[in-house]
Amino acid sequence: MTQVISINTKTADAILSALKRLEEAISRLNEKLEQTPPYGSKAWWKQSDKKALESIRRGEGTTVHGQKELQTFLNSLKTA
Repeated sequence: MTQVISINTKTADAILSALKRLEEAISRLNEKLEQTPPYGSKAWWKQSDKKALESIRRGEGTTVHGQKELQTFLNSLKTA
């Protein structure tokens, strides 16, 4: 027994475009996974360190937004 439903063109187009975006996203993820070395391997650590140094050079995660935040950061550097 076959069941048939009808949908309007806009809905069909929206579904097809969503499927296309998902397909492209999966394709990009697969490319990244193929380029990434196995977790924990020497190659993975080398790549991880390289990315971390690039992030530091760009200043990511190192911005202080106020005097209070700066003082907190400086206090955290003090040794007991």
